[in-house]
Amino acid sequence: MIKQNKHLFEIVFLSLLVLSVLAVFSKIIITGDSLFGMDFIFQFYPWKKFISDHLWSHGSLPFWNPYLFSGIPFVTNIQASMFYPLGFLYYLLTPESAYLYSTILHCIAGSVFMYAFMRTIPVSPAGSFVSALIFIFNGFFMGHLYAGHLTFVQTYIWIPLIFLFLYRFIQTNDYKNTVISGLLLGIQILGGFPQIAFYTILGVLLFGLYKSLYFLNNHRPKDAKRLGIGLFLILVLGFTLAAIQILPTIEFAKLSTRSGGVDYAFATYESLHPKELLAFILPDIFGNAVDQTYWRSQESWHFWESCGYVGILPLFLIFIRIDTHSLHRLRRFFLLLLLLSLFLALGKYNPLYPLIYKLPGFNSFRIPAQIIFLYVFGISVVSGMGMERMQDDGWRTNKGFIPFYSITGILLLCLLIGLILFPYPLFFHLFRTFAEGPVTHADLSGLYGRISASIYQGSLIFLGASLLFFVQKRKRLYPWILPVLFPIIVMVDLYLFGSAFVRPYQFVTSPEKKRVVEELMGSPARGRIVTFSDAFETNDGLQYGFASILGYDPLIIGRYAHYVWPEQGEIPVDHVVNLGGVRDPKEKLLQLLHLKRAVYEKKIVRLENKIPYAHIVSQAVIKPTEEIVSFMKSSAFDPLKMVVIEPQYKSKLFSPTEGGGSEGSCTIIEYQNESIIIRASTNKPGYLVISEIFYPGWRATVDGEKAPILPGNFLFRVIPLNEGEHEVHLFFVSWPFRIGILISLLTLTGSILFIFWHRKH
Repeated sequence: MIKQNKHLFEIVFLSLLVLSVLAVFSKIIITGDSLFGMDFIFQFYPWKKFISDHLWSHGSLPFWNPYLFSGIPFVTNIQASMFYPLGFLYYLLTPESAYLYSTILHCIAGSVFMYAFMRTIPVSPAGSFVSALIFIFNGFFMGHLYAGHLTFVQTYIWIPLIFLFLYRFIQTNDYKNTVISGLLLGIQILGGFPQIAFYTILGVLLFGLYKSLYFLNNHRPKDAKRLGIGLFLILVLGFTLAAIQILPTIEFAKLSTRSGGVDYAFATYESLHPKELLAFILPDIFGNAVDQTYWRSQESWHFWESCGYVGILPLFLIFIRIDTHSLHRLRRFFLLLLLLSLFLALGKYNPLYPLIYKLPGFNSFRIPAQIIFLYVFGISVVSGMGMERMQDDGWRTNKGFIPFYSITGILLLCLLIGLILFPYPLFFHLFRTFAEGPVTHADLSGLYGRISASIYQGSLIFLGASLLFFVQKRKRLYPWILPVLFPIIVMVDLYLFGSAFVRPYQFVTSPEKKRVVEELMGSPARGRIVTFSDAFETNDGLQYGFASILGYDPLIIGRYAHYVWPEQGEIPVDHVVNLGGVRDPKEKLLQLLHLKRAVYEKKIVRLENKIPYAHIVSQAVIKPTEEIVSFMKSSAFDPLKMVVIEPQYKSKLFSPTEGGGSEGSCTIIEYQNESIIIRASTNKPGYLVISEIFYPGWRATVDGEKAPILPGNFLFRVIPLNEGEHEVHLFFVSWPFRIGILISLLTLTGSILFIFWHRKH
């Protein structure tokens, strides 16, 4: 009977979690609209549409993207998450529909995973339920959901499950759990947000170190050694399962704008300012990005990067003293984890961050505030423990509660009095103290209401939580009220803030834009396009199928950025992520990109460009890499007669007498994303120069025989040709992908066999 009641409680709480998620998304489900997500619309939607269209039309996944940046490898794009198992809906539904239902699926899964982790610790069903609510409805997660950070959602939800099986391994010494934890880490990596995976690994290693020190302190070196082996297995299995994506990405990263890491300024971009901790208690005190009232920074995206709101009551719960020895040790670790997360999130405002930046991994990512998700995870765990302890008699608070409660209460009281009695001085000092600059960029008409509502709502919830807290302390509540009322308060608090981030959206293309797009569609062989119209987004070339020289991607081929920017009079930026425009489309180097058309508003202008897509030149000029671009900009360079080659490829060139004065012609026989066939004819040995970006994965045959592809003119593909008529076939082969898929399949197969073998024994 007791077992049946326990199962009933589990079913009830899990059902409530599912219903809570469905309730948050209910309006969009009922209306049939798509889910709004800023980056999903402009970045992830074109990627997912490209994958889906290619899969259904060609029966295979796309490996090369000819529509952005004048051509860029696509299999290397980890954020496209092509191989992520839980992204299957994008291959069954339209991307706009898949985004909604995939997000709902991930929210349900994340809440259930968090609940399962807390029950494993173990924490009571009510405490686990509160943890799950905080984990999935906190401001940081919901803000990123509004921002359309698809990969954040796909990676974030796996954290509790990775910790769950690591914890089981520590408790049981059963290596089956490390195998499962490692596979889950691999799935998280395939989710497409390497920075979240990196911070998760950091959390896992810190947890392992914490437990190892405990074992050593208690004279259990064998357990510490076994834990070290387990952690090693988790990391190895995680990386090998994700090798299908990691290996192509590593190859590309070495050639990208982030090669060799990022500089300190870029690595600390979007650090958490200590002033923003005020929003951890009053989430809308600096306005909100949803209604354009966010005023602290002129960059609206800083809102969701610094939004660590988990509710008022959970902050009370973290001060509950835990008497159970095992839970006390876990609580201590997760308190340390959340404090360390805030410490690292400070980034450039942290005096020790220059040293931290030198540690492996920290110089590879920007936005230190991303680690706030570990703060949220820590709060979720500790709050659930506090919730459970409050259900027992004799619970007490820690010494830190009185200072926290007093400071928070006085702060809210001062803000409340100021708002009621001295609104003008309050707002003046608020803006003067916290704003990074003038507040004119925010919607001033709605700013007063947004800040006022935040102060009133925060004060009311603080007062309600205080009353319940102290009434429960005096044992004035019935035992069943606490596990009912506290989750309701947490849910209402988080819903009032987070529900605004769930907004509908309709993917509609205007008739005028459709007309323009229909004229632009086609392969790069027809000519590439640059857009100057506000009606076009940076990644529209991929979405609508026209070859653009622009694009947005966290990883861009380094040479491409250094080729385009100097031509426009810009200083090359090492870590650029967005090539959103050019100044003059008629510039010489842009003509080599086979740029044929420019879009101004709703008008297409044809550009005079005499450099063909593919042509044969007779002369090869050897120049050091660092001198090539400046030489090409000079009058000495004639792209119709010569090609510039780097010294290391000198042995592949014809002698000057062999190649002098050649004449030839080229015809494009076939153009596909990953296959190009050209018929070329030349009266003497020469060089076939193709307006396609050089990348190691491209291979070539001439008349069926393997032929070298050289990088020429700093950026392009060049194939030496002997005299005569030839059929040149270029095709893309990603060996890192082929090796990676073999490693991933072996890892998955071996892991499954080990788990089943272990069950039988």
